[in-house]
Amino acid sequence: MQNVVTVTLNPAFDVHFELERFELGKENYSSKRIVHAGGKGLNISRALRMNGIDSLAFIVLGEDDAAEFQVQLDAENLNYRAFLCPGSVRHNITIHPAEGPETRLSLDTFHMDRSLFQEITDQLLPLIHPGVVAAYGGRLPKGLPLEAVKELFTALKERGALLVLDCNNLSLQDLAEIKPWLIKPNEYEAEALLGRKISTDDEVLRSAEEIHGLGVENVLISLGERGLAYAGREMGGWARVPQITPASTIGAGDSTLAGFIFAHLQGGDGAEKLKTAAAFGTAACLTPGTQPPKPEAIAQITAQVKVDILNFC
Repeated sequence: MQNVVTVTLNPAFDVHFELERFELGKENYSSKRIVHAGGKGLNISRALRMNGIDSLAFIVLGEDDAAEFQVQLDAENLNYRAFLCPGSVRHNITIHPAEGPETRLSLDTFHMDRSLFQEITDQLLPLIHPGVVAAYGGRLPKGLPLEAVKELFTALKERGALLVLDCNNLSLQDLAEIKPWLIKPNEYEAEALLGRKISTDDEVLRSAEEIHGLGVENVLISLGERGLAYAGREMGGWARVPQITPASTIGAGDSTLAGFIFAHLQGGDGAEKLKTAAAFGTAACLTPGTQPPKPEAIAQITAQVKVDILNFC
């Protein structure tokens, strides 16, 4: 019986270029190119698989290069179901200079129709039983209306799924209607949801509590090197993470969600889930490209994460 199912309707080849420095408007030379099969829901499955938890990943792939994408998934021994549609898988490009911030170019070109979505729904829903973690990640592909996906989310919840959502197509009102089990916006996504600037740590925590108060059971707001703010039914608080030198931050948010799910499946309490989420996300930054966090790195980071329980919600 499957305990975790992930859905990625808009995956991508994550293409990473490493270079000494990046200068806008000039010709830049890369010393290394890395290509990983990626996508938010898929990255959750990969992080869980790396750490001993199996899941079933539902993914939609363009027929033109689906085989190349699946070669990578097979090499990682991922359990997945691929659904094919016309076209190609998107390519997202990230530039990693030796010094300075990453720069990312994300394509928004993938297209799928309602009939394929119905096929996915028909295969997904019979797998759902009370307590199954169902994680949806990524933007909606073109051709698929938001209302159709919201109907799927409702159906998943009606079957007892613990619904994890990481999709910036959803508004605050959508989240209040759907009431997912877990979300993890970053600071800027939380600002977009709430329609206001979030500056101080207190404002971040109050923002998490506000979203939790709308019916979202667990709210994580990720703040990079400042850690994670959390509001949930058991508690609210912070996870303070150690300072690291990141190799890549791409996929770190997905690994953060995987860490929370991992701790939940292990029976952890709110503090343990928060700590593990922070450790997974931070450890993911130590791997190049879009690779998942390794168990030994997670163990080292976990020992350095400090959890401050600030209030009970």
